[in-house]
Order: sequence, then C-alpha cells, then structure tokens
Amino acid sequence: MSRDSGLELKVGSFVLMAALALTFFIISVSDLSIFEKGRHIQVVFGFASGLREAAPVRLAGVEVGLIKKLQVFTDKNDGGKTKVRVSVWIKEDIGIPADSKITINQLGILGEKYLEIIPGTSTDLVKDDSVTVGQDPVPIEKITERVAVLMAKLETTVDSVNNGILTDKNKKSLEDALEGFGAVGTDLKEGRGTLGKLLTDESIYDNLDDLSSDLKSNPWKLLYRPKSKP
Repeated sequence: MSRDSGLELKVGSFVLMAALALTFFIISVSDLSIFEKGRHIQVVFGFASGLREAAPVRLAGVEVGLIKKLQVFTDKNDGGKTKVRVSVWIKEDIGIPADSKITINQLGILGEKYLEIIPGTSTDLVKDDSVTVGQDPVPIEKITERVAVLMAKLETTVDSVNNGILTDKNKKSLEDALEGFGAVGTDLKEGRGTLGKLLTDESIYDNLDDLSSDLKSNPWKLLYRPKSKP
C-alpha cells in the first residue's frame, strides 16, 4: 500500500467516525432511539399555533413522543375549512385514553410549542393510525383583542363612576369629611379634647396605671361599698 493510499484511508476513517459520533450525539440529544418501537396517530387542528416538526409530545407532563409531520389540507366534510393534520409518533408502551384532550401548549412565555395530551378517564384507548380532533389553542391576536375590549369597558366604568357618583356636591362633601378627619387628627396630636388628653397627658396614664395595679392587688374593692352614715 502506498503512502498516499494510507493517508486517504486514515482521513476517510476519521470522517466516518466523526459522522457516527455526530449521529449518536443527535440521537442522544433528541432522547429518541432509531431502534425504539412506536405507533402513529393523527390529530387534526384548525389552528397549529406555530407547532413544528420534531416538537415533543407530552402525556400528563411527561415526554412520550414527537411530531413527525404537519400537513395543511381542506376538510370537505366540514364546509371546505382549512385545517392542519399532525402526524404524531408515540412510544409503543404508552396508552392514551380515548377521551383525552389534545391541545398545543408552550414551554414558558417564549419557549417552544409542543403537543400536550391531558389524559382522560376512559378505559378505551386511542387506536393506531386513528384520527383525533384536537382542541385549538387561542391565538395571541384574539387574546390581545379581548384585553383591549376589557380595558375599554374598564375605562367606561371608571368614567361612569366619576360622572355619576363623584358629582360636585359629593366631591365637596368628601373634601369636608377629609378636612374633619384631619382636624380630629391634629387635636389628638396636640392633646386637645378628652381623647387627646388621654393620649398625651402622662399623668392621666399614670393614674389609670396605679388604679389598675391597686385593683389587681385588692380586687375586693370592686365589691366593697362603704356604709352610709345615719
């Protein structure tokens, strides 16, 4: 064997080993073995919400498969509406109750979309290659519209309250009440009035404290009545 042939063989072997290592790495990252057995089901949506091929499939929050293919088609049985058929690969030992709810969810706010299967209670299971109708997610545009409508209603309600309840007369009464509370607070702080003196005069507090201590030591005084003089 010539020297150049030996070098080419080494380079070819290195490239082959790198390709095998890359393939093994991709399979490990995707957590899916090419030799693992599974089965397929079809899920139909009216709105796919950005779902992609190879997205994970979760059953009760546990990853059990992946999306194999997405296909847009016209449903002639439903008035010619445009829909999306999602081909799903599920691990062979995973049973899905027939009354399960299938929808499209998202990991976090900006996370990837995935297929969420919320298991039902039926003892019947989804059969291989069967077609199931999924529950469409709510588009972001509709959520934004609903929030805008809600904010408009809230603004209208606030305006109605301001114009209906907070009239000039009611505003003046409210101002007078607040001024009255402020005056009461000032009197208390400066010790004016009975309650103000009680809060600020230490001698009154000391007298009450002495009276309390005396009654604790001599509780019989509460029941004792001095005899009236003839």
